[in-house]
Order: sequence, then C-alpha cells, then structure tokens
Amino acid sequence: MSTAYYRLREPITSLALEEGPAHDRLRIWERHGLAGELVVSAGSGREIARMFFETGVDDLHCAIHTYYGGAERGGVGTVNDPTLPDSATVLDGDTGEVLTVGEVKGYAGLGRTT
Repeated sequence: MSTAYYRLREPITSLALEEGPAHDRLRIWERHGLAGELVVSAGSGREIARMFFETGVDDLHCAIHTYYGGAERGGVGTVNDPTLPDSATVLDGDTGEVLTVGEVKGYAGLGRTT
C-alpha cells in the first residue's frame, strides 16, 4: 500500500482543520496571514479542505510519497521537494487528513528515503 501526500495550492500557505461533533472549522492562511475561518457541517471539513490542495499530480510528483517496504524495511517515505519545511501542510490522499510534513516524517520508519 502506498500513500500520496499533496501540497497546498498557491497562495495558500497553511490550513488547520478541527473536526467536531456538530460542525468542522477550517482556518485558512494566505501568504502566512490568517485569511479566515470556514464553519461547515460536521464531516464536510476534509472534503472542503481537499479543494485547497494540488491533487491532480501522480504519486511521483506529489509532495511526499510513502509505502510499506516489507518486514525488513518497514515504512519508506520520499519527500519530492527537499525545500519543503517540516511545518508545511500536506493532505493525505487516501484519508483526506490534513497533516504537516513533520508529522508524516515522524511516523514510525519514515526517517528513511529511497
């Protein structure tokens, strides 16, 4: 199994998604300044957040690509842009979860690159 993580579209520099029982809150930063907050119905936050990411690229050109390398290698991750800071926001292409590059790298076994 592999997972592609996608970067934000310019000029969006960060997103923060808080999912709640009654509604989701999506805060949006444009050029590092808080542009605003969307309050949407519960469960819609991930779908709306996806609109701010460049998801139209293949796995080899996404921001980060991870896969399971077998029992000997464990999780393997490739950061396709070495200038991407650990604080950069990325989207899990499988689950729609909004994470930082540092969080993806911090998963067990992702200290290695291919």
